[in-house]
Amino acid sequence: MLDLSQCGLGVAGTVTVALALHNNKTLKHLNLYRNKVDVDGARALRELLKVNSTLEFLDVGYNRLREKGIKAITDGIVENPSSNLQHLGLRFNFIRDDGFGYLFDTAIYPEGKSKISHLYLM
Repeated sequence: MLDLSQCGLGVAGTVTVALALHNNKTLKHLNLYRNKVDVDGARALRELLKVNSTLEFLDVGYNRLREKGIKAITDGIVENPSSNLQHLGLRFNFIRDDGFGYLFDTAIYPEGKSKISHLYLM
């Protein structure tokens, strides 16, 4: 487990963490709660999620994610057929109906697209 919640990572720190974890084969839990992550940080996470098959838990709650950010994260999840992400935290962001609609239509409802079983929303 890597808990970087409330560390003030911002976009640059999130990009650095995402790049560092590209070759990760052991980390299962990544907590980025409350770190001022925005769309560029979410795009870095998309690239991580495309290649990472060990993460089971990702919390990006209480950040600055909007529709483009949630779409980037969703795309990363569904573009990785061996993704093992089961828990996704998105609470306290600025995501509207179209962002959540994209997440559900693309990653949650289609059978076989993702293994997400727990969503943390508010």
